[in-house]
Amino acid sequence: MNSSQSSSEQFGQHLISVGGSEADVSESAYAVTGDDTVESVVSGLRIKQQQQGTPASPPSILHASAQVLISRRDEHDPDSHAGTSLAGEYQLDIHVSADRTTRESIPEKDLEQAQIWAKGRIEAEGADFGAIYFPAGGGVEPGTGALECRYDRAVGWYR
Repeated sequence: MNSSQSSSEQFGQHLISVGGSEADVSESAYAVTGDDTVESVVSGLRIKQQQQGTPASPPSILHASAQVLISRRDEHDPDSHAGTSLAGEYQLDIHVSADRTTRESIPEKDLEQAQIWAKGRIEAEGADFGAIYFPAGGGVEPGTGALECRYDRAVGWYR
C-alpha cells in the first residue's frame, strides 16, 4: 500500500477488494462515537441493516466498512487516538465470530515477529480476521489501543 495514503483510503481499498464499495460506508447511516471499536461498529451496521430491512452484508464487507468508519473518525480527531506506536507490548484481537472477539498479549516485541506469531494463533482459532494493537492510548479491551495492522485470511496482513 502507498505510504502517502491515509489509513481510511487504505481501508477503503480493502473494502473494495472484499467486494464492497463506498456506498457500504456512506449509506450506512451509522454515526461512529468516540468509544466505538471496529467490533461495535460491525454490530451497529448489522443492526441498521436489519432496521432498514436490507439484506445483511457479508461479514468481510461489514468488517471492512467498520474499519473505514473508525479510521475516518480517528483521522478527524488525531489528539484522541494514538496512531502508530513503537515496537513493544502488542495485543492480538482474534475475531472468532461476529459476536465474539478475544484479546491476548503477544510475546514478540518486533512487529514482523508479532505478525508471524499472531497469524498462527488466528489460524489455530479457525478465525478469518485478527488485528494487532499497541495498548498505548487505549485500554485492554478488544478493539482498543493504536491499531498496528489487520489480518484477513483472504488477504493477509495489511495496515
